[in-house]
Amino acid sequence: MSTVNPAINGAKATLANLFKTYRRQILGTYFLFNLENLLALTQPLALGLAINSLLSQTYWGITILAIQHLSHLLISSLRQAYDSRIFTRIYTDLVTQVVVGQRKQDISVSKVVARSALSREFVDFFEHNIPMIVRSLYSIIGSLLMLFYYDSVLVLYCLLLVIPASIVNYFYSQKTYLLNGKLNDQIEKEVIVIEEGVFTNIQDHYRAISKWKIKLSDLGAVNFSLMELFILSLFIASLIRYCHIPNVSTGDIFATFNYVITFVTGLDTVPLLVQQITRLLDIGQRIQLLNDFDPTNSEQ
Repeated sequence: MSTVNPAINGAKATLANLFKTYRRQILGTYFLFNLENLLALTQPLALGLAINSLLSQTYWGITILAIQHLSHLLISSLRQAYDSRIFTRIYTDLVTQVVVGQRKQDISVSKVVARSALSREFVDFFEHNIPMIVRSLYSIIGSLLMLFYYDSVLVLYCLLLVIPASIVNYFYSQKTYLLNGKLNDQIEKEVIVIEEGVFTNIQDHYRAISKWKIKLSDLGAVNFSLMELFILSLFIASLIRYCHIPNVSTGDIFATFNYVITFVTGLDTVPLLVQQITRLLDIGQRIQLLNDFDPTNSEQ
């Protein structure tokens, strides 16, 4: 457990300073991202209303669906265009600081090359991981709120799934942290191995990388399989429950089951987040240099 603290501290320092430096740009893209997710959350409701409207031979539901979809498309397109510009600039500044800072510490070129590539993970945390966390929260919490509107018993079914999911992902996080450490140890040797040019060493190096990646993949597959068994139970229980409610409409059945799927989709992202965060923690232990991060240095 003692090896985790430096990793957490290193990752926190880097992430905190990146956010402090670019907080306006990052918060701007997160604002658009929240709008995008709020609109996405209303899609099953809009589809359900459209189905009920058409079954009643009216078209007001189709109008609502079109407005919802076009609004989501507009915000999503704007957010993606903004993201690419902001996070490319952040990475350019960060990788410059990593290379300069590591060389000042007389760290070998081979490790600097590897760590400059690994530093991309910190930008990815803001560009991909936090949005993934936010989307997961919208999927989980938002779908539970919408399910409460349709049938509160289904909320209880979903919450019961959280218990085994939490236990499985706790053990998954412990194992992936160790495996990511082994993988990054090997990656840091890459430049030296290539410079030596010895066939057997190069072959052994890439075989070792493949081995750790396969172990991570196998572990992820086991985690996924266990989660899918729990999810199947939720699907069956939810269908049996809601389809036996008297006088339930076709559109409501469609909307309700889509919110159950949305909830499950949110849970499905948890293993990937665990994998990415444990990888980031290991990198944070290796690159602890950004307490004085100053992007203006990269422009000199």
